[in-house]
Amino acid sequence: MGIFDILALGKKNKVDKNYNLKRSKEKRNTDDIKCPFCFKTFNNEDVHFRVSHDQDGDPEYEKQIDEILNEYNRRIGKATLGEINAIIRAVDLPEKNKTKVDNAIIEVRDNYDKVTQERLCPYCHNVLPITSGRGDTKIISVVGASQAGKSVYMSCLLYYLERQIAEKFKAAVIPGSSEYNEDIKQNQRIIFEFNKMLEPTPKQHIDPLIETFKFKDESKKPITFVFYDVPGEGMTDKDYIDKHGEHIQNSDGIIFLIDPLQMRALRKKINLANGSKGDFTDKYQEPKEILVYLFENFISKQEKTITDIPTAVVVTKSDMLVSLNDEEYISASSNVFRNCNHEGIFNLNEFENIDGEIRRFLTKVDTPFKGAMDAYFKNVGYFAVSSLGCNPENSKINDNFTISPLRIEEPFLWLLYKMGYIKEGR
Repeated sequence: MGIFDILALGKKNKVDKNYNLKRSKEKRNTDDIKCPFCFKTFNNEDVHFRVSHDQDGDPEYEKQIDEILNEYNRRIGKATLGEINAIIRAVDLPEKNKTKVDNAIIEVRDNYDKVTQERLCPYCHNVLPITSGRGDTKIISVVGASQAGKSVYMSCLLYYLERQIAEKFKAAVIPGSSEYNEDIKQNQRIIFEFNKMLEPTPKQHIDPLIETFKFKDESKKPITFVFYDVPGEGMTDKDYIDKHGEHIQNSDGIIFLIDPLQMRALRKKINLANGSKGDFTDKYQEPKEILVYLFENFISKQEKTITDIPTAVVVTKSDMLVSLNDEEYISASSNVFRNCNHEGIFNLNEFENIDGEIRRFLTKVDTPFKGAMDAYFKNVGYFAVSSLGCNPENSKINDNFTISPLRIEEPFLWLLYKMGYIKEGR
């Protein structure tokens, strides 16, 4: 259960009569599966499969309307589908027709001896990641105001996790499914191949980014991370969040990005220090606007109106702060401008230094935001990152500049540490 879950505590998920799911009476020894789309939890034996063929004359195997999938699509504002291949349930098939890996059913043979690997959530009929049922699934919500750099941050984070950072923890990162992450691949091409900035994320339904974190130690189960990046303009639109923000109330971790230019006390100083160069706009949402929304819609419904969900508060575009060179705010010799060293462990020395510095910084430049965080979140880490290591001009990264992120992995590694997947050290 997500700690933002607004349902009454202790209330268990019941199998909807419309899905007519049978529960197997045999002893269960597999991990429960959490659907990354509808967030319901169910047992591995209850998965559905979409058959790989259609069979004329057999009502169970003819193409048909998938009402469960269409209901999900209607709820989130996506287009409904016409007739597609039929659904079969693993629980209805004999054991000899099931292929299991790590005790999870990964494919089945249907009544026509045809193999299908397209596993579906029984509640919404979306395709499940290949590792579902073989390890934990964790929902990470990436929130922040418009122009805080969420899409750029996620594109760069996943790029470096896959290529450099995972190896430091004797692990590998791969997409949860080839079909889920096409957008992130395209964003990475725009940044790393064409040296361009991304367009603002439109306020529409956003599919999650699904990544598998697999340790080389075979005794450790893989972790499926599901990242939801909410468009900034959608964060303060109640109708939008009601339709697309269900993941927030089911989060296992939050990455809360804030742009220095959203801080009124710094905006003019940074503009002057940078000679008004770069991508600056006249209109910014204040960080507290996002926090107020989270409180009104989620946190206020928790006991004692406080949440202990691990929340990484991340000051983005930290490279711009060096131009301040102001001891009152950030010194040019600050740890903010040095890359972190977390190799095989989560280095508490590194974290405590940056956490303390950003706490003091935010207390000076945005006291209302920092005070509200203290009041409503009790499990918080503070960070500063630069996704690119430079400040683009006119949506273009200098062709002569090598993208060099600063501390980009630290918030995610902190979440891994708080969830118990990596150890701390000094």
